[in-house]
Amino acid sequence: MRLAWLVPLSLTSSLALLGCGDDIKEGTDDVGESGSGSESSSTASESGTSTSETGSTDATTDTGSTDSSSTDATATDTSSTDATATDTSTDSSSTDSTTTDTTDTGMPICECAPNTDLIYVLSDDGELWSYDPVNNAFDQITANLGCPQNAAFSMSVDRNGVAHVMFQNDDIYTVDVNNPNQCMDPMYQPGQLGFNKFGMGFVSNDEFDPCDKLYAHSWNGQGGFSEGPNTGRLGRMDPATLVMEEIGFINYNGGELTGTGDGRLFAFAGNPAKLVEYDKETAQVLATEQLNMNLTNAFAFGFYGGDFYLFTEANNNPTVSKVTHYDYDDTKGLSTVVMAAPIRIVGAGVSTCVPLAM
Repeated sequence: MRLAWLVPLSLTSSLALLGCGDDIKEGTDDVGESGSGSESSSTASESGTSTSETGSTDATTDTGSTDSSSTDATATDTSSTDATATDTSTDSSSTDSTTTDTTDTGMPICECAPNTDLIYVLSDDGELWSYDPVNNAFDQITANLGCPQNAAFSMSVDRNGVAHVMFQNDDIYTVDVNNPNQCMDPMYQPGQLGFNKFGMGFVSNDEFDPCDKLYAHSWNGQGGFSEGPNTGRLGRMDPATLVMEEIGFINYNGGELTGTGDGRLFAFAGNPAKLVEYDKETAQVLATEQLNMNLTNAFAFGFYGGDFYLFTEANNNPTVSKVTHYDYDDTKGLSTVVMAAPIRIVGAGVSTCVPLAM
């Protein structure tokens, strides 16, 4: 996620806040209280030694709830009992989120396309790369998405391996990560219900139903991102129609989302940065974990193997991102695993096919 007017002019330029957090002073490290030395502009292969950092382990549970105007996010049944997969990723009028078969009982089976077990990351000028958290390796998928727009804002990837990319003009186009040279127009109508620019993430319906929907974290487009009572909204779209429905109000104006294959929804937002888990049916906060870091002008994150990978601008080098691992299911510690990625990352797409635990 980034703002169109916040592209760095030089490495010494002061940066206004982009995304969900407060202004970051020049030279301030986004992890911890004090800045570190200048970062290398090398690629991910230079990340052999991780710098251990200690994250806050303050995990609080919020009990306040927000009324929801949404409908239940249930999977769409199909009357077909034929177990032949139907590929809809190249449909120019709509993009189905899953390859759907049915069981003998008529329940849908949303299978995983090849290569949906990786994190996909997007640069602010439309370069698409994969990131493998197992070995911290980046691989370029394409240098140009071939879409009518290049200035990217956010991205998410579904179980079909279809990347949904939001651009700075608020429109969404789709790109198959296994066939990245065909940018498709799913006929999304920008600005529905006042959701203009938003962070996004696919989430499975529940632990028994892997079929997924696309969730949206609103931003009002006014200045930097902020935090306060009912300053943002949570929304949801069926990727087959891309029609927005509002779920409820949230306390963050701007943020990114990621989801899991067992139906959990998380946000990376706040000032300072927080990891927030939502009830995806009501927008009620289930838990909030304070992170010992700040957001930067460009940021994204993704769930993988029980943990989270946070992409923020590299220290003293805002033209590229670094990768921070948050050990969510164990120590609650932060460690920098890649000091300088090959691109400045504004979107991270993680399908619900990635492992739930490692």
